[in-house]
Amino acid sequence: MILTKYMLLLKRLFKKKSYIVMLAIVPLMVLALKGVSRGDAGLMKIGVYVPGEDYASSALKESIETEPGSFRYIFYDDSDKLIADVKSQKLSEGWICPDNLDEAVENIVASGQTDEKIEIIIREQGLSHLLGREVLNSRVYESLARQMASTYIANKLYKGNPTEEQQEKILKTFDGYEINGNLFEMGYLDDTKPQNNNVTNYIMMPLRGILALWLLTLSIAASMYYLEDEKNGLFIWWKPRFGLIRDFLYYVVIMAIPTIMVLVGLRFGGVSTSLHREILSITIYDFVLICLAHILREIIGTIKGLGIITPVLIMASALLSPVFVDFKEGRILQNLCPTFHYLNSINDAYYLKTLILFGITLLLIHSIVRLIIRR
Repeated sequence: MILTKYMLLLKRLFKKKSYIVMLAIVPLMVLALKGVSRGDAGLMKIGVYVPGEDYASSALKESIETEPGSFRYIFYDDSDKLIADVKSQKLSEGWICPDNLDEAVENIVASGQTDEKIEIIIREQGLSHLLGREVLNSRVYESLARQMASTYIANKLYKGNPTEEQQEKILKTFDGYEINGNLFEMGYLDDTKPQNNNVTNYIMMPLRGILALWLLTLSIAASMYYLEDEKNGLFIWWKPRFGLIRDFLYYVVIMAIPTIMVLVGLRFGGVSTSLHREILSITIYDFVLICLAHILREIIGTIKGLGIITPVLIMASALLSPVFVDFKEGRILQNLCPTFHYLNSINDAYYLKTLILFGITLLLIHSIVRLIIRR
Protein backbone atom coordinates (compact mmCIF):
# COMPACT_ATOMS: atom_id res chain seq x y z
CA MET A 1 0.00 0.00 0.00
CA ILE A 2 2.75 2.43 0.97
CA LEU A 3 4.80 1.45 -2.09
CA THR A 4 1.79 2.15 -4.31
CA LYS A 5 1.45 5.64 -2.86
CA TYR A 6 5.08 6.44 -3.61
CA MET A 7 4.80 5.06 -7.12
CA LEU A 8 1.83 7.38 -7.66
CA LEU A 9 3.90 10.26 -6.28
CA LEU A 10 6.73 9.44 -8.68
CA LYS A 11 4.23 9.33 -11.55
CA ARG A 12 2.93 12.78 -10.53
CA LEU A 13 6.50 14.11 -10.46
CA PHE A 14 7.19 13.06 -14.04
CA LYS A 15 4.14 15.02 -15.12
CA LYS A 16 5.75 18.20 -13.78
CA LYS A 17 7.72 19.90 -16.56
CA SER A 18 9.94 21.73 -14.06
CA TYR A 19 11.10 18.41 -12.56
CA ILE A 20 11.92 16.97 -16.00
CA VAL A 21 13.88 20.11 -16.90
CA MET A 22 15.88 19.90 -13.67
CA LEU A 23 16.69 16.24 -14.33
CA ALA A 24 17.93 17.10 -17.82
CA ILE A 25 20.42 19.63 -16.42
CA VAL A 26 22.92 17.00 -15.15
CA PRO A 27 23.64 15.12 -18.41
CA LEU A 28 23.69 18.36 -20.38
CA MET A 29 26.10 19.96 -17.91
CA VAL A 30 28.48 16.98 -17.84
CA LEU A 31 28.47 16.65 -21.63
CA ALA A 32 29.07 20.39 -22.04
CA LEU A 33 32.04 20.37 -19.65
CA LYS A 34 33.40 17.24 -21.33
CA GLY A 35 33.20 18.95 -24.70
CA VAL A 36 34.92 22.11 -23.49
CA SER A 37 37.63 20.15 -21.68
CA ARG A 38 38.83 18.29 -24.76
CA GLY A 39 42.16 19.40 -26.22
CA ASP A 40 44.22 22.30 -24.95
CA ALA A 41 41.18 24.05 -23.49
CA GLY A 42 41.07 21.43 -20.75
CA LEU A 43 44.75 21.75 -19.85
CA MET A 44 46.30 24.18 -17.43
CA LYS A 45 48.65 26.51 -19.30
CA ILE A 46 51.60 27.27 -17.04
CA GLY A 47 54.24 29.84 -17.91
CA VAL A 48 57.72 28.99 -16.63
CA TYR A 49 60.65 31.40 -16.20
CA VAL A 50 63.93 29.69 -15.24
CA PRO A 51 66.87 32.12 -15.62
CA GLY A 52 69.54 30.02 -13.84
CA GLU A 53 71.93 27.44 -15.27
CA ASP A 54 72.64 25.65 -11.98
CA TYR A 55 71.81 21.98 -11.39
CA ALA A 56 68.38 22.51 -9.78
CA SER A 57 67.30 24.95 -12.51
CA SER A 58 68.47 22.61 -15.27
CA ALA A 59 66.79 19.63 -13.59
CA LEU A 60 63.49 21.52 -13.37
CA LYS A 61 63.68 22.47 -17.05
CA GLU A 62 64.49 18.91 -18.08
CA SER A 63 61.70 17.49 -15.92
CA ILE A 64 59.13 19.79 -17.54
CA GLU A 65 60.42 19.23 -21.09
CA THR A 66 60.72 15.43 -20.92
CA GLU A 67 57.63 14.70 -18.79
CA PRO A 68 55.08 17.50 -19.17
CA GLY A 69 52.26 15.25 -17.97
CA SER A 70 48.79 16.65 -18.62
CA PHE A 71 49.77 20.32 -18.29
CA ARG A 72 50.88 22.60 -21.07
CA TYR A 73 54.08 24.47 -20.21
CA ILE A 74 55.34 27.58 -21.97
CA PHE A 75 58.90 28.79 -21.24
CA TYR A 76 59.55 32.53 -21.01
CA ASP A 77 62.73 34.58 -21.27
CA ASP A 78 61.11 37.58 -19.57
CA SER A 79 59.34 37.39 -16.20
CA ASP A 80 57.42 40.62 -16.87
CA LYS A 81 55.95 39.13 -20.03
CA LEU A 82 54.91 36.03 -18.07
CA ILE A 83 53.14 38.14 -15.43
CA ALA A 84 51.37 40.13 -18.16
CA ASP A 85 50.12 36.93 -19.81
CA VAL A 86 48.72 35.67 -16.49
CA LYS A 87 46.91 38.98 -16.02
CA SER A 88 45.47 38.81 -19.53
CA GLN A 89 44.31 35.20 -18.91
CA LYS A 90 46.59 33.72 -21.58
CA LEU A 91 48.05 31.54 -18.83
CA SER A 92 46.41 29.67 -15.97
CA GLU A 93 49.36 30.56 -13.74
CA GLY A 94 53.10 31.26 -13.88
CA TRP A 95 56.25 29.99 -12.13
CA ILE A 96 59.16 32.40 -11.69
CA CYS A 97 62.35 30.78 -10.41
CA PRO A 98 65.19 32.64 -8.67
CA ASP A 99 68.51 33.21 -10.45
CA ASN A 100 70.15 30.42 -8.46
CA LEU A 101 67.74 27.65 -7.54
CA ASP A 102 70.60 25.56 -6.12
CA GLU A 103 71.17 28.18 -3.44
CA ALA A 104 67.49 28.12 -2.45
CA VAL A 105 67.54 24.31 -2.26
CA GLU A 106 70.68 24.33 -0.10
CA ASN A 107 69.19 26.89 2.28
CA ILE A 108 66.01 24.85 2.68
CA VAL A 109 67.98 21.69 3.45
CA ALA A 110 70.28 23.52 5.87
CA SER A 111 67.81 25.69 7.79
CA GLY A 112 64.32 24.84 6.51
CA GLN A 113 63.79 28.28 4.94
CA THR A 114 65.16 30.54 2.22
CA ASP A 115 64.79 34.12 1.07
CA GLU A 116 64.97 33.07 -2.58
CA LYS A 117 61.75 31.32 -3.51
CA ILE A 118 59.90 30.22 -6.62
CA GLU A 119 57.09 32.71 -7.16
CA ILE A 120 53.70 31.38 -8.27
CA ILE A 121 51.76 34.01 -10.18
CA ILE A 122 47.97 33.52 -10.19
CA ARG A 123 44.86 35.58 -10.92
CA GLU A 124 42.83 34.07 -8.10
CA GLN A 125 43.12 31.24 -5.63
CA GLY A 126 41.18 28.17 -6.66
CA LEU A 127 41.31 24.43 -7.20
CA SER A 128 43.59 24.67 -10.24
CA HIS A 129 46.07 26.79 -8.29
CA LEU A 130 46.22 24.21 -5.48
CA LEU A 131 46.89 21.44 -7.99
CA GLY A 132 49.56 23.50 -9.78
CA ARG A 133 51.36 24.17 -6.50
CA GLU A 134 51.49 20.46 -5.68
CA VAL A 135 52.86 19.66 -9.14
CA LEU A 136 55.58 22.31 -8.75
CA ASN A 137 56.54 20.87 -5.35
CA SER A 138 56.90 17.41 -6.87
CA ARG A 139 59.08 18.80 -9.70
CA VAL A 140 61.47 20.54 -7.33
CA TYR A 141 61.56 17.71 -4.79
CA GLU A 142 64.08 15.77 -6.88
CA SER A 143 66.68 18.49 -6.35
CA LEU A 144 65.77 18.74 -2.65
CA ALA A 145 66.13 14.97 -2.22
CA ARG A 146 69.53 15.05 -3.94
CA GLN A 147 70.77 17.83 -1.66
CA MET A 148 69.37 16.19 1.49
CA ALA A 149 71.04 12.88 0.64
CA SER A 150 74.32 14.65 -0.11
CA THR A 151 74.25 16.56 3.20
CA TYR A 152 73.35 13.43 5.20
CA ILE A 153 76.13 11.31 3.68
CA ALA A 154 78.67 14.10 4.05
CA ASN A 155 77.80 14.46 7.75
CA LYS A 156 77.99 10.71 8.38
CA LEU A 157 81.14 9.91 6.41
CA TYR A 158 83.11 13.14 6.37
CA LYS A 159 81.82 14.95 9.49
CA GLY A 160 80.11 17.56 7.35
CA ASN A 161 83.32 18.74 5.67
CA PRO A 162 83.92 16.68 2.51
CA THR A 163 86.52 17.63 -0.06
CA GLU A 164 85.43 18.72 -3.50
CA GLU A 165 86.32 15.30 -4.86
CA GLN A 166 84.37 13.53 -2.12
CA GLN A 167 81.35 15.77 -2.65
CA GLU A 168 81.45 15.05 -6.38
CA LYS A 169 81.60 11.32 -5.65
CA ILE A 170 78.57 11.55 -3.35
CA LEU A 171 76.50 13.33 -5.98
CA LYS A 172 77.67 11.00 -8.74
CA THR A 173 76.69 7.98 -6.64
CA PHE A 174 73.25 9.49 -5.94
CA ASP A 175 72.70 10.27 -9.62
CA GLY A 176 73.67 6.69 -10.46
CA TYR A 177 70.61 5.32 -8.67
CA GLU A 178 67.37 5.46 -10.62
CA ILE A 179 64.02 5.58 -8.84
CA ASN A 180 61.65 3.36 -10.78
CA GLY A 181 58.05 4.49 -10.87
CA ASN A 182 56.53 7.67 -9.52
CA LEU A 183 57.82 9.01 -6.24
CA PHE A 184 54.39 10.60 -5.65
CA GLU A 185 51.07 9.09 -6.58
CA MET A 186 47.74 10.85 -6.39
CA GLY A 187 45.36 9.27 -3.90
CA TYR A 188 42.81 9.92 -1.17
CA LEU A 189 42.65 9.31 2.57
CA ASP A 190 40.44 6.25 2.09
CA ASP A 191 43.27 4.51 0.18
CA THR A 192 41.56 4.88 -3.17
CA LYS A 193 42.85 6.39 -6.36
CA PRO A 194 40.98 8.92 -8.48
CA GLN A 195 39.48 7.81 -11.73
CA ASN A 196 41.62 8.63 -14.78
CA ASN A 197 44.54 9.63 -12.60
CA ASN A 198 46.74 10.03 -15.67
CA VAL A 199 44.62 12.91 -16.92
CA THR A 200 44.59 16.23 -15.13
CA ASN A 201 41.74 18.31 -16.47
CA TYR A 202 41.12 21.42 -14.43
CA ILE A 203 37.92 22.38 -16.27
CA MET A 204 36.22 19.30 -14.76
CA MET A 205 37.34 20.16 -11.20
CA PRO A 206 34.27 22.29 -10.28
CA LEU A 207 31.86 19.58 -11.51
CA ARG A 208 31.30 18.04 -8.07
CA GLY A 209 30.61 21.44 -6.50
CA ILE A 210 28.22 22.44 -9.28
CA LEU A 211 26.27 19.19 -8.95
CA ALA A 212 26.17 19.61 -5.15
CA LEU A 213 24.61 23.05 -5.60
CA TRP A 214 22.16 21.53 -8.10
CA LEU A 215 21.05 19.02 -5.44
CA LEU A 216 20.61 21.90 -2.99
CA THR A 217 18.40 23.68 -5.53
CA LEU A 218 16.39 20.50 -6.06
CA SER A 219 15.80 20.06 -2.33
CA ILE A 220 14.26 23.55 -2.16
CA ALA A 221 12.21 22.70 -5.25
CA ALA A 222 10.98 19.61 -3.38
CA SER A 223 9.63 21.90 -0.67
CA MET A 224 7.80 23.88 -3.38
CA TYR A 225 6.30 20.65 -4.77
CA TYR A 226 5.26 19.68 -1.24
CA LEU A 227 3.41 22.96 -0.70
CA GLU A 228 1.77 22.62 -4.10
CA ASP A 229 0.64 19.04 -3.44
CA GLU A 230 -0.55 19.98 0.03
CA LYS A 231 -2.65 22.79 -1.46
CA ASN A 232 -4.08 20.38 -4.05
CA GLY A 233 -5.19 17.97 -1.30
CA LEU A 234 -2.63 15.19 -1.90
CA PHE A 235 -2.19 14.51 1.81
CA ILE A 236 -5.91 14.30 2.65
CA TRP A 237 -5.90 10.59 1.79
CA TRP A 238 -2.34 10.09 2.99
CA LYS A 239 -2.23 10.57 6.76
CA PRO A 240 0.08 8.09 8.47
CA ARG A 241 0.60 7.96 12.22
CA PHE A 242 3.97 9.72 11.92
CA GLY A 243 3.68 12.63 9.49
CA LEU A 244 7.37 13.44 9.72
CA ILE A 245 8.30 10.06 8.25
CA ARG A 246 5.83 10.59 5.40
CA ASP A 247 7.28 14.02 4.71
CA PHE A 248 10.84 12.68 4.81
CA LEU A 249 10.01 9.88 2.36
CA TYR A 250 8.26 12.40 0.11
CA TYR A 251 11.60 14.23 -0.25
CA VAL A 252 13.50 10.96 -0.69
CA VAL A 253 11.35 10.05 -3.70
CA ILE A 254 12.12 13.40 -5.31
CA MET A 255 15.86 13.29 -4.52
CA ALA A 256 16.55 9.63 -5.34
CA ILE A 257 16.79 9.80 -9.15
CA PRO A 258 18.81 13.07 -9.20
CA THR A 259 21.24 11.57 -6.66
CA ILE A 260 21.83 8.55 -8.89
CA MET A 261 22.33 10.90 -11.84
CA VAL A 262 24.93 12.87 -9.86
CA LEU A 263 26.88 9.69 -9.07
CA VAL A 264 26.82 8.70 -12.75
CA GLY A 265 27.78 12.24 -13.78
CA LEU A 266 30.77 12.27 -11.42
CA ARG A 267 31.90 8.93 -12.80
CA PHE A 268 31.49 10.00 -16.42
CA GLY A 269 33.20 13.32 -15.69
CA GLY A 270 36.27 11.54 -14.31
CA VAL A 271 36.15 13.13 -10.85
CA SER A 272 34.66 10.20 -8.95
CA THR A 273 36.52 8.42 -6.12
CA SER A 274 35.62 5.09 -4.51
CA LEU A 275 31.99 4.10 -4.99
CA HIS A 276 31.33 3.36 -1.31
CA ARG A 277 32.69 6.77 -0.22
CA GLU A 278 30.68 8.53 -2.93
CA ILE A 279 27.44 6.78 -1.92
CA LEU A 280 28.03 7.36 1.79
CA SER A 281 28.85 11.06 1.42
CA ILE A 282 26.04 11.91 -0.96
CA THR A 283 23.49 9.95 1.13
CA ILE A 284 24.39 11.94 4.23
CA TYR A 285 24.43 15.15 2.17
CA ASP A 286 20.91 14.37 0.89
CA PHE A 287 19.76 13.83 4.47
CA VAL A 288 21.18 17.24 5.46
CA LEU A 289 19.54 18.93 2.46
CA ILE A 290 16.17 17.36 3.25
CA CYS A 291 16.38 18.57 6.84
CA LEU A 292 17.30 22.07 5.63
CA ALA A 293 14.47 22.08 3.07
CA HIS A 294 12.03 20.98 5.80
CA ILE A 295 13.06 23.89 8.03
CA LEU A 296 12.78 26.45 5.24
CA ARG A 297 9.34 25.10 4.26
CA GLU A 298 8.09 25.30 7.85
CA ILE A 299 9.44 28.84 8.40
CA ILE A 300 8.66 30.44 5.03
CA GLY A 301 5.57 28.43 4.15
CA THR A 302 4.96 29.78 0.63
CA ILE A 303 6.21 28.84 -2.84
CA LYS A 304 6.92 32.50 -3.63
CA GLY A 305 9.00 32.91 -0.47
CA LEU A 306 11.03 29.80 -1.25
CA GLY A 307 11.58 31.05 -4.80
CA ILE A 308 12.96 34.34 -3.47
CA ILE A 309 15.35 32.74 -1.00
CA THR A 310 16.66 30.02 -3.36
CA PRO A 311 19.08 32.17 -5.46
CA VAL A 312 20.40 33.83 -2.30
CA LEU A 313 21.04 30.42 -0.72
CA ILE A 314 22.75 29.06 -3.86
CA MET A 315 24.99 32.12 -4.26
CA ALA A 316 25.99 32.01 -0.58
CA SER A 317 26.77 28.28 -0.83
CA ALA A 318 28.83 28.82 -3.99
CA LEU A 319 30.91 31.48 -2.24
CA LEU A 320 31.35 29.63 1.04
CA SER A 321 32.09 26.22 -0.49
CA PRO A 322 35.23 25.32 -2.50
CA VAL A 323 33.30 25.02 -5.76
CA PHE A 324 35.49 27.47 -7.68
CA VAL A 325 37.51 29.29 -5.01
CA ASP A 326 38.34 28.31 -1.43
CA PHE A 327 38.30 31.30 0.95
CA LYS A 328 40.15 29.91 3.97
CA GLU A 329 39.68 33.20 5.83
CA GLY A 330 35.96 32.51 6.16
CA ARG A 331 36.10 29.10 7.86
CA ILE A 332 33.55 30.07 10.54
CA LEU A 333 30.95 30.97 7.91
CA GLN A 334 31.92 27.97 5.76
CA ASN A 335 31.12 25.62 8.62
CA LEU A 336 27.50 26.83 8.40
CA CYS A 337 27.25 25.64 4.79
CA PRO A 338 26.34 21.94 4.21
CA THR A 339 27.88 21.93 0.73
CA PHE A 340 31.26 22.87 2.27
CA HIS A 341 31.19 19.79 4.50
CA TYR A 342 30.08 17.52 1.64
CA LEU A 343 32.81 18.62 -0.78
CA ASN A 344 35.49 18.11 1.85
CA SER A 345 34.02 14.83 3.13
CA ILE A 346 34.98 13.04 -0.09
CA ASN A 347 38.67 13.09 0.82
CA ASP A 348 38.58 13.70 4.57
CA ALA A 349 36.73 11.51 7.07
CA TYR A 350 36.65 14.41 9.57
CA TYR A 351 34.23 16.35 7.38
CA LEU A 352 32.13 13.22 6.93
CA LYS A 353 31.60 13.27 10.70
CA THR A 354 30.85 17.01 10.72
CA LEU A 355 28.34 16.45 7.90
CA ILE A 356 26.54 13.86 10.03
CA LEU A 357 26.59 16.22 13.01
CA PHE A 358 25.26 18.99 10.76
CA GLY A 359 22.31 16.80 9.74
CA ILE A 360 21.50 15.78 13.32
CA THR A 361 21.59 19.44 14.39
CA LEU A 362 19.23 20.44 11.57
CA LEU A 363 16.89 17.60 12.48
CA LEU A 364 16.69 18.87 16.06
CA ILE A 365 16.14 22.44 14.85
CA HIS A 366 13.36 21.21 12.57
CA SER A 367 11.64 19.45 15.47
CA ILE A 368 11.79 22.63 17.56
CA VAL A 369 10.54 24.81 14.70
CA ARG A 370 7.70 22.35 14.00
CA LEU A 371 6.61 22.43 17.66
CA ILE A 372 6.68 26.25 17.83
CA ILE A 373 4.78 26.79 14.56
CA ARG A 374 2.07 24.20 15.28
CA ARG A 375 1.24 25.34 18.79
